[in-house]
Amino acid sequence: MATAVLQTIVDVDTKQDAETLFNSLGLDIETAICLFLRQAINQQKIPFDIVLPQYNFSEKTLSAIDEARKISKDASSKSYSSAKELFEDCE
Repeated sequence: MATAVLQTIVDVDTKQDAETLFNSLGLDIETAICLFLRQAINQQKIPFDIVLPQYNFSEKTLSAIDEARKISKDASSKSYSSAKELFEDCE
């Protein structure tokens, strides 16, 4: 298989934190990046949720986010096919 060089620029702290994490998992940073790229291709999406750092959220907000995730996975939760239908149900 032919290979290609991929270069990116990140700040020093991010690189060091990533290397520390990946080394603790038995990976080097190059392997971790290749795993990310392969999973993105396999799943046809970014292979993880993108969220703001949780320290920006209050406990109340984190609780609401957790509740929303649970509701979204509950097959018995009511769903709506349009905003109009939702608003009519709220009246």
